[in-house]
Amino acid sequence: MSGSIGRRALAIPQARVVGARDYMSGTKMILLSASLFTALSVTGPQKKNERKPAPKPPSAAAGQETFLKYCASCHGKTAKGDGPAAFVFRTPPPDLTTLSKRHENKFPAGSVGVVLTFGKSFASHGSEDMPIWGSRFKTLDPVQDPTGQQHIDDVVAYIRSLQVQ
Repeated sequence: MSGSIGRRALAIPQARVVGARDYMSGTKMILLSASLFTALSVTGPQKKNERKPAPKPPSAAAGQETFLKYCASCHGKTAKGDGPAAFVFRTPPPDLTTLSKRHENKFPAGSVGVVLTFGKSFASHGSEDMPIWGSRFKTLDPVQDPTGQQHIDDVVAYIRSLQVQ
């Protein structure tokens, strides 16, 4: 009996033979995990939904506020070129209420926007002393209007509303 106990005590458990099916399942899990890890590390952390706000339509009322603050000192409160600082220029600021009349009854919105953005240095606008507002308007509302374009569009809308027939 002692011989049989010794055999039992020395008996080594048999390892289970892994079948091809088990091996493929393990390989699939490793590949799936590696793929998932790679995909997540490549895309990086997800940010909050950062959608830019839709552009607002131009507002003549907002344009009036901007005009009175930045343009009226030269062009006047009524935009007729009679502002309190107009007398210092060799050529007085133009009457902005007659732009359409001077352009075959079509308001030159594009030209007005370009002058506001980049300035204008030839005599038909008046003096070369006209400030370039595009760069200054960028700093007014860097969150909602980082390019300053909304302020320019608003001023253009306001000047359009002043046109005489």
